[in-house]
Amino acid sequence: MTTPHHRFHHPPVEGLEKQLGVTFENRNLLHLALVHRSYLNERNNATESNERLEFLGDAVLSLVVADYLFRQFPDRPEGELTDLRSALVRRETLAKWAAQLQIGQYLYLGKGEDQTGGRSRALTLASAFEAILGAIYLERGHSEAANWLLPLVEKELVEILTEGRHYDYKGLLQKAAQKTFHTTPTYQVVSERGLEHERIFEIEARLGGRTLGRGEGSTKLIAQQTAARVALPVLQAWIAELPAETGPQEETGKESEKPSNESKPV
Repeated sequence: MTTPHHRFHHPPVEGLEKQLGVTFENRNLLHLALVHRSYLNERNNATESNERLEFLGDAVLSLVVADYLFRQFPDRPEGELTDLRSALVRRETLAKWAAQLQIGQYLYLGKGEDQTGGRSRALTLASAFEAILGAIYLERGHSEAANWLLPLVEKELVEILTEGRHYDYKGLLQKAAQKTFHTTPTYQVVSERGLEHERIFEIEARLGGRTLGRGEGSTKLIAQQTAARVALPVLQAWIAELPAETGPQEETGKESEKPSNESKPV
């Protein structure tokens, strides 16, 4: 395993070890976990990226989270446990943890990747987080890897349950709209703000020409889910106001209540 050559501005990994709370006997493992594939194109001495460690870390992550949820919620059915696990291991969650640990500043990136914001890109950060977890597993074993990960999981789980982020609000909104109006909601970007690689998206959930709700998020998907969460009770109230005997169509045959699909999805 070849240790990548330090670039002048690349901080020593001892600082990252302090952030992680883990000291590696085999520091080459930690170095390797930080090597993005773009780095290989520019450094002859680097022959392997972090992708194999990412693969391993992904498996460790899934097992640790599944085991924790299984033991923590003995009465919840498989479907709910799956939704909770999905919310915990999603890219945005892993990228947030990586940012909290300041992993981005330690990454070995190709020049182009570095200059285009790779150190703050969610996919890159999430992949590096999984690679580091894989390295910790190889260095310390399953038990210590789980002990390192679980404090992050437990804190995030409280937020997920409080905010209801484990529910698929887009799916619920679409199901309700299709059942009553035989059409699907669309999502429109209203605004974007923030730095190029730290965008905040504001998105509207619409049914035809009617805006049902707005939401914000660091990705379009998160903003869409937030908008759908706001929109769902609005749609339910709209449906409740329809004449029970006629449904969404008026008795004359005109579909004045039935929305059109004039908006284009995001």
